[in-house]
Amino acid sequence: MAPKSRTLPEHITYLAVEGVIGVGKTSLSNRIAYQFNARAVLERAEENPFLSGFYRNRKAFAFQTQLWFLLSRFKQLSETFVQQDLFQPTTVSDYMFAKDRIFASLNLDENEQALYSSISRILEPGIPQPDFVIYLQASTDVLVKRIEKRGRPYEFNIDAAYIDALNQAYNHFFFHYTASPLLIINSNDIDFVNIPQDFEDIMGEVVRTKSGSNYYHPLGSGGRPVIDERKDRQR
Repeated sequence: MAPKSRTLPEHITYLAVEGVIGVGKTSLSNRIAYQFNARAVLERAEENPFLSGFYRNRKAFAFQTQLWFLLSRFKQLSETFVQQDLFQPTTVSDYMFAKDRIFASLNLDENEQALYSSISRILEPGIPQPDFVIYLQASTDVLVKRIEKRGRPYEFNIDAAYIDALNQAYNHFFFHYTASPLLIINSNDIDFVNIPQDFEDIMGEVVRTKSGSNYYHPLGSGGRPVIDERKDRQR
Protein backbone atom coordinates (compact mmCIF):
# COMPACT_ATOMS: atom_id res chain seq x y z
CA MET A 1 0.00 0.00 0.00
CA ALA A 2 1.46 3.35 -1.02
CA PRO A 3 1.70 6.24 1.44
CA LYS A 4 -1.03 8.86 1.25
CA SER A 5 -0.32 12.11 -0.58
CA ARG A 6 -0.96 14.53 2.30
CA THR A 7 2.03 16.80 2.84
CA LEU A 8 3.45 18.49 5.89
CA PRO A 9 3.83 22.27 6.02
CA GLU A 10 6.99 23.30 4.17
CA HIS A 11 8.81 24.43 7.30
CA ILE A 12 8.62 20.95 8.89
CA THR A 13 11.51 18.77 7.74
CA TYR A 14 12.28 17.22 11.14
CA LEU A 15 9.40 16.11 13.38
CA ALA A 16 9.98 14.44 16.75
CA VAL A 17 7.47 12.47 18.84
CA GLU A 18 8.11 12.46 22.58
CA GLY A 19 6.58 11.09 25.75
CA VAL A 20 7.12 8.77 28.69
CA ILE A 21 7.97 5.08 28.32
CA GLY A 22 4.99 3.15 26.95
CA VAL A 23 3.01 6.11 25.65
CA GLY A 24 3.20 5.06 21.98
CA LYS A 25 6.01 7.20 20.53
CA THR A 26 7.39 4.57 18.16
CA SER A 27 3.98 3.48 16.90
CA LEU A 28 2.96 7.05 16.12
CA SER A 29 6.34 7.89 14.57
CA ASN A 30 6.14 4.91 12.23
CA ARG A 31 2.62 5.82 11.14
CA ILE A 32 3.51 9.48 10.54
CA ALA A 33 6.61 8.50 8.56
CA TYR A 34 4.48 6.24 6.38
CA GLN A 35 1.75 8.87 5.98
CA PHE A 36 4.18 11.55 4.78
CA ASN A 37 6.73 9.32 3.02
CA ALA A 38 9.38 10.36 5.56
CA ARG A 39 12.35 8.44 6.92
CA ALA A 40 11.82 7.10 10.43
CA VAL A 41 14.61 7.37 13.01
CA LEU A 42 13.80 5.08 15.92
CA GLU A 43 15.59 4.79 19.24
CA ARG A 44 17.36 1.47 19.83
CA ALA A 45 16.65 1.09 23.53
CA GLU A 46 16.75 -2.70 23.39
CA GLU A 47 20.43 -2.50 22.36
CA ASN A 48 21.45 -0.80 25.62
CA PRO A 49 23.31 -3.55 27.56
CA PHE A 50 22.78 -1.77 30.89
CA LEU A 51 19.03 -1.20 30.66
CA SER A 52 17.73 -4.38 32.26
CA GLY A 53 20.19 -3.90 35.13
CA PHE A 54 19.03 -0.31 35.49
CA TYR A 55 15.43 -1.36 36.02
CA ARG A 56 16.55 -3.85 38.67
CA ASN A 57 18.86 -1.41 40.47
CA ARG A 58 18.63 2.16 39.19
CA LYS A 59 21.32 3.59 41.45
CA ALA A 60 23.93 1.02 40.46
CA PHE A 61 23.38 1.23 36.69
CA ALA A 62 22.12 4.79 36.17
CA PHE A 63 25.30 6.42 34.89
CA GLN A 64 26.27 3.62 32.48
CA THR A 65 22.74 3.48 31.13
CA GLN A 66 22.52 7.24 30.71
CA LEU A 67 25.89 7.61 29.03
CA TRP A 68 25.12 4.79 26.59
CA PHE A 69 21.85 6.49 25.60
CA LEU A 70 23.52 9.90 25.24
CA LEU A 71 26.24 8.61 22.90
CA SER A 72 23.87 6.32 20.99
CA ARG A 73 21.38 9.13 20.36
CA PHE A 74 24.16 11.48 19.30
CA LYS A 75 25.62 8.95 16.86
CA GLN A 76 22.25 8.05 15.36
CA LEU A 77 21.00 11.61 14.89
CA SER A 78 24.31 13.05 13.69
CA GLU A 79 24.62 10.31 11.06
CA THR A 80 21.00 10.79 10.03
CA PHE A 81 21.35 14.47 9.26
CA VAL A 82 24.74 14.16 7.57
CA GLN A 83 23.21 11.78 5.04
CA GLN A 84 20.70 13.69 2.91
CA ASP A 85 17.91 11.65 1.34
CA LEU A 86 16.50 13.22 -1.81
CA PHE A 87 13.58 10.80 -1.89
CA GLN A 88 12.69 11.20 1.80
CA PRO A 89 13.67 14.76 2.75
CA THR A 90 11.52 14.72 5.91
CA THR A 91 12.67 12.94 9.08
CA VAL A 92 10.38 11.63 11.84
CA SER A 93 12.00 10.51 15.09
CA ASP A 94 10.53 8.80 18.16
CA TYR A 95 12.78 10.87 20.43
CA MET A 96 14.54 14.21 20.61
CA PHE A 97 18.11 14.59 21.78
CA ALA A 98 17.14 17.06 24.51
CA LYS A 99 15.02 14.37 26.25
CA ASP A 100 18.21 12.84 27.60
CA ARG A 101 18.44 15.66 30.16
CA ILE A 102 15.08 14.63 31.62
CA PHE A 103 16.35 11.17 32.50
CA ALA A 104 19.73 12.45 33.68
CA SER A 105 18.14 14.90 36.12
CA LEU A 106 16.00 12.12 37.55
CA ASN A 107 18.53 9.30 37.77
CA LEU A 108 22.05 10.69 38.33
CA ASP A 109 23.62 11.89 41.54
CA GLU A 110 25.35 15.27 41.78
CA ASN A 111 28.81 14.13 40.65
CA GLU A 112 27.43 11.96 37.85
CA GLN A 113 25.22 14.82 36.72
CA ALA A 114 28.21 17.18 36.50
CA LEU A 115 30.20 14.74 34.35
CA TYR A 116 27.19 13.91 32.20
CA SER A 117 26.46 17.61 31.63
CA SER A 118 30.02 18.36 30.55
CA ILE A 119 29.79 15.63 27.89
CA SER A 120 26.29 16.60 26.81
CA ARG A 121 27.26 20.26 26.33
CA ILE A 122 29.99 19.18 23.90
CA LEU A 123 27.68 16.96 21.86
CA GLU A 124 24.40 18.89 21.78
CA PRO A 125 25.39 21.74 19.41
CA GLY A 126 26.01 19.15 16.69
CA ILE A 127 22.39 17.97 16.66
CA PRO A 128 19.66 20.00 14.91
CA GLN A 129 16.50 20.96 16.80
CA PRO A 130 13.21 19.49 15.55
CA ASP A 131 11.03 21.83 13.50
CA PHE A 132 7.96 20.39 15.23
CA VAL A 133 7.41 18.27 18.35
CA ILE A 134 4.48 16.08 19.37
CA TYR A 135 4.32 15.35 23.09
CA LEU A 136 2.10 12.37 23.90
CA GLN A 137 0.72 12.62 27.43
CA ALA A 138 -0.92 9.84 29.42
CA SER A 139 -1.72 9.20 33.06
CA THR A 140 0.67 7.03 35.05
CA ASP A 141 -1.95 4.27 35.36
CA VAL A 142 -2.40 4.15 31.59
CA LEU A 143 1.35 4.09 31.01
CA VAL A 144 1.86 1.20 33.44
CA LYS A 145 -0.89 -0.82 31.74
CA ARG A 146 0.59 -0.20 28.30
CA ILE A 147 4.07 -1.22 29.46
CA GLU A 148 2.70 -4.41 30.97
CA LYS A 149 0.69 -5.17 27.82
CA ARG A 150 3.65 -4.93 25.45
CA GLY A 151 5.67 -7.28 27.68
CA ARG A 152 9.25 -6.33 26.88
CA PRO A 153 11.55 -8.45 29.07
CA TYR A 154 13.91 -5.62 30.02
CA GLU A 155 10.92 -3.60 31.29
CA PHE A 156 9.56 -6.24 33.69
CA ASN A 157 11.12 -4.53 36.72
CA ILE A 158 9.87 -0.99 36.04
CA ASP A 159 7.87 0.22 39.02
CA ALA A 160 4.94 2.62 38.94
CA ALA A 161 6.68 5.14 41.21
CA TYR A 162 9.47 5.58 38.67
CA ILE A 163 6.98 6.01 35.81
CA ASP A 164 5.09 8.60 37.85
CA ALA A 165 8.28 10.56 38.61
CA LEU A 166 9.23 10.40 34.94
CA ASN A 167 5.76 11.55 33.95
CA GLN A 168 6.04 14.61 36.19
CA ALA A 169 9.53 15.39 34.86
CA TYR A 170 8.28 15.22 31.26
CA ASN A 171 5.34 17.51 32.01
CA HIS A 172 7.66 20.02 33.63
CA PHE A 173 10.07 19.91 30.67
CA PHE A 174 7.39 20.47 28.05
CA PHE A 175 5.55 23.11 30.07
CA HIS A 176 8.68 25.22 29.61
CA TYR A 177 9.57 24.05 26.08
CA THR A 178 9.82 26.87 23.52
CA ALA A 179 12.36 25.70 20.93
CA SER A 180 9.78 24.74 18.26
CA PRO A 181 6.02 24.48 17.70
CA LEU A 182 4.62 21.90 20.11
CA LEU A 183 1.47 19.77 19.91
CA ILE A 184 0.54 18.21 23.26
CA ILE A 185 -1.86 15.28 22.92
CA ASN A 186 -3.74 13.60 25.75
CA SER A 187 -3.54 9.98 24.61
CA ASN A 188 -5.43 8.30 27.46
CA ASP A 189 -8.57 7.54 25.48
CA ILE A 190 -7.41 7.17 21.89
CA ASP A 191 -5.95 4.31 19.87
CA PHE A 192 -4.13 5.72 16.86
CA VAL A 193 -2.67 2.29 16.04
CA ASN A 194 -5.93 0.37 15.57
CA ILE A 195 -8.52 3.08 14.94
CA PRO A 196 -7.87 4.99 11.68
CA GLN A 197 -10.03 7.98 12.64
CA ASP A 198 -7.98 8.61 15.78
CA PHE A 199 -4.82 8.73 13.69
CA GLU A 200 -6.45 10.95 11.06
CA ASP A 201 -7.58 13.41 13.74
CA ILE A 202 -4.00 13.68 15.01
CA MET A 203 -2.71 14.22 11.48
CA GLY A 204 -5.21 16.99 10.99
CA GLU A 205 -3.89 18.75 14.08
CA VAL A 206 -0.30 18.33 12.92
CA VAL A 207 -1.08 20.01 9.61
CA ARG A 208 -3.09 22.82 11.21
CA THR A 209 -1.00 23.47 14.31
CA LYS A 210 0.28 26.95 15.04
CA SER A 211 3.46 28.24 16.61
CA GLY A 212 3.87 28.03 20.36
CA SER A 213 2.12 25.29 22.36
CA ASN A 214 -1.08 23.67 21.12
CA TYR A 215 -3.24 21.27 23.15
CA TYR A 216 -5.31 18.46 21.67
CA HIS A 217 -7.81 16.81 24.02
CA PRO A 218 -9.70 14.02 22.23
CA LEU A 219 -12.95 12.88 23.79
CA GLY A 220 -12.12 9.29 22.97
CA SER A 221 -12.32 7.14 19.88
CA GLY A 222 -15.26 8.19 17.78
CA GLY A 223 -15.81 11.31 19.86
CA ARG A 224 -15.38 14.85 18.68
CA PRO A 225 -11.91 16.27 19.33
CA VAL A 226 -11.45 19.48 21.26
CA ILE A 227 -8.42 21.70 20.72
CA ASP A 228 -7.30 24.25 23.28
CA GLU A 229 -4.59 26.56 22.00
CA ARG A 230 -2.30 28.49 24.30
CA LYS A 231 -1.09 31.86 23.11
CA ASP A 232 2.22 31.83 21.32
CA ARG A 233 5.13 32.25 23.67
CA GLN A 234 7.53 35.09 23.15
CA ARG A 235 10.67 33.89 21.46
